[in-house]
Amino acid sequence: MSSDPAPPQATRRSAKIDIDNQTGTNFRFKVQHQYTGWETDVSKEIIYKPDEKKTIFDNVEYNTGFLTTGVDNWIVEGTKLNQETVNGKKELVDGAKFQSGTGALSSWKVHTLTAEDDGKTTVIRVFPTEIHFISDSGKSTTSFTVVKD
Repeated sequence: MSSDPAPPQATRRSAKIDIDNQTGTNFRFKVQHQYTGWETDVSKEIIYKPDEKKTIFDNVEYNTGFLTTGVDNWIVEGTKLNQETVNGKKELVDGAKFQSGTGALSSWKVHTLTAEDDGKTTVIRVFPTEIHFISDSGKSTTSFTVVKD
């Protein structure tokens, strides 16, 4: 009597997510991550100086393996921070708002994480007009545009 091997299973994985601000100015960023069918991860809003890179998510989770059909979806939101003098003090004040993708109803950007990305850092590099998602498994690009009121 032979026994069949157990079918392959989905494997839970995780990655750290950093933002690298290459916009040339101060920005406050927030990121949303959603693995298909799971609850959306929403970061805190974090201020980044020009050329500053730091973590926005310590951990996002996703599955890989046999018959997994999920993908990782992303939205990056940013507010340009302008330096102004208020009551004799230099302060950062909100300027234009930006979002990944185009149009008022910007869609999620797909950048799927794989087994190769497990336990590693994916970098979201933000430029003045576009965003690069960079992980060990590959690179994706989307636009970064002003949100029209």
